Amino acid sequence: MNIENQNTNRIFGLDLIRAIAILFVVFSHIYYLIDDKNPLLIALSGLFGYAGVELFFVLSGFLIGSILLKKYIDNQFSKKELFIFLKRRWFRTLPSYYLILMINIVLVLIFQYPNYSIWKYFFFLQNLFQNNITFFTESWSLSIEEWTYIIMPLMLYFGGKLIANKKYAFLLLSISTIVFFHLFRFYNYMNHQVYDMETWNSQVKSIVFLRIDSIVFGFLIAWFYYFKKEHLKKYCVYLFILSIHLFFLQFLFMNLLGVEIITYPIYFHVFYFTLSSLTFALALPVFIFWKSAKGIFSNLVSFLSKISYSMYLLHYSIMSVVVKYIVSELGINFNKLTIISIYLVLTLSFSYILYRFYEKPLMDLRDKI
Repeated sequence: MNIENQNTNRIFGLDLIRAIAILFVVFSHIYYLIDDKNPLLIALSGLFGYAGVELFFVLSGFLIGSILLKKYIDNQFSKKELFIFLKRRWFRTLPSYYLILMINIVLVLIFQYPNYSIWKYFFFLQNLFQNNITFFTESWSLSIEEWTYIIMPLMLYFGGKLIANKKYAFLLLSISTIVFFHLFRFYNYMNHQVYDMETWNSQVKSIVFLRIDSIVFGFLIAWFYYFKKEHLKKYCVYLFILSIHLFFLQFLFMNLLGVEIITYPIYFHVFYFTLSSLTFALALPVFIFWKSAKGIFSNLVSFLSKISYSMYLLHYSIMSVVVKYIVSELGINFNKLTIISIYLVLTLSFSYILYRFYEKPLMDLRDKI
């Protein structure tokens, strides 16, 4: 399976994951757009936003992990091959990122937002060890992905020199990476405890070196898909059911039981992310084996999947800010549904334009080089 060839060999289930993830993320910022202070909406926004990003992380880990695993097993893991891998990844992610970054910088200057550490955004350093994000706030997750693209190939390259069996080297190194970052979160907890969700959001959840394992969980699914495909297919529904139970346990029942950051800071600082990543990773196999679908729903899912990266880049720091500003300047008393409708139409339209006339041509060019 050529995972990178998304135009000719798409898997419907993975498209559906992308579509669900981007809709979750977009929904999570609706409350900001309409200035809604409803506690339930804000709570749901936080949950949907977190779930959407975690789905992207695990899916990205599966896709990237599958590419690296195939190269690893086929002994195509030379320095030259690593460079080719990074070049293809960067062709896919960096051009759109830098374009949107420049637009964000223009908006920062227009609206006079805090703009220190702008240079860090160009090297994905804005949240490497500490949070220096003052604008383009959704870029925190992109930094985690970009650093994972560098760290994991290097981990496999050097680790493979110590372990002769490539099959189990990949699995062992992936598990070791997850354990390392889990323990690193514990070390960070022992030296930097937080007791409120706002600080947790900025100083724990969005720090690169506290979150890389979220993506590496997808590497484990890639390994089982490659070596234990029939077993994974046989049990994928059971894994999905287990995932649903873990989801409700973590995000509903534990809240009802009074598990809060003030009372159980170690859970939110250390175990919360590991359990979340495991939950979403267990849900992934059932979608991997959902190869195709037909009809309008399938076409809509495919469309949202294709433009999901453009939507992620545009939807919040650019589209919501601009729409909110324009509505305010016009002085027209739009109802909330109208504002949301305008926002969604504009976000979808500009995301398609970005994808069709910028992102896709560059990906086509990448495939020719």
